[in-house]
Amino acid sequence: MEFRESSLDLLAQCVKEAADLSQHGKPEVDTLFTALEDRYGGVEVEVLERQSSVARFTSRLRASLASWSTSGKRGIWLKVPLSSAVLIGEAAAQGFVFHHAKTDYVLLTKWLPEDPNPLPKYGFTQIGVGGIVVNSKDEVLLVQERISPHPVYQGCWKMPGGLADPGEDFVETVIREVREETGVTGSLLGIVSLRHSHGYRFGQDDIYVVAKLRADIEEITIDENELMGACWMSQDKMKSLVVGPGESLDGKISANTWTGIESAFVDSLIIGRQLPNSRGPKPNMLYTVSSQAQEPAM
Repeated sequence: MEFRESSLDLLAQCVKEAADLSQHGKPEVDTLFTALEDRYGGVEVEVLERQSSVARFTSRLRASLASWSTSGKRGIWLKVPLSSAVLIGEAAAQGFVFHHAKTDYVLLTKWLPEDPNPLPKYGFTQIGVGGIVVNSKDEVLLVQERISPHPVYQGCWKMPGGLADPGEDFVETVIREVREETGVTGSLLGIVSLRHSHGYRFGQDDIYVVAKLRADIEEITIDENELMGACWMSQDKMKSLVVGPGESLDGKISANTWTGIESAFVDSLIIGRQLPNSRGPKPNMLYTVSSQAQEPAM
């Protein structure tokens, strides 16, 4: 009985001490941001959702930067969610610069040492894929865009295609774009060529991959929001429509487009095969030169 009473007394004392701490101010749990040291001597900081106290954030960030600098930390990565965007200006005032932004957050960085900043840049290259789709007669599927990105190309005949979505392989992009634009479905025969350009939209580099497909469904049903025309065209017909520099491309084919199409019939194709991926369940793709393929590579 005495043991039971002493246990109850101890429990009551603990409850009272907890209540006293809550009333008089117990050590504050950080509700502003988390900070995790990375493998490279830096710190990954993530602001928690819905933070609005700029003064409190300023004080805490300034103290943390001083501590990290003293302890020899290097690159500081600061992720600010959209719901706490009011804090971004203060982060910039303390020397952070933008690294990249997405729909729900901004990532900023600050390099603490005086030596040059080696932090990796965000992705600066977009990927587009064009499809040379051939039917049972070895005719090629060509399209006319409703609105060309550049006026000089308005009305020209070109390959169907478009920009890759995140996580898409080349073949997935071209099959999707061809299907969305024309209703035609196909299977990959191989990669024809790759072009690397610079200074595109938003200052990005551009990689344009041309893939050859064999049509499985040849009936054309165009997306009228994207295209003003689409058709199957023989090699002789295409060659007759090729124009040189400075000539109108309306209803014609550019020399570069024809060169790419011609290569798909006379040169070896680059074949893709899957490899295990250590970073996730989706396999990597390895592309290597092979002899002209007659069957789908995947």
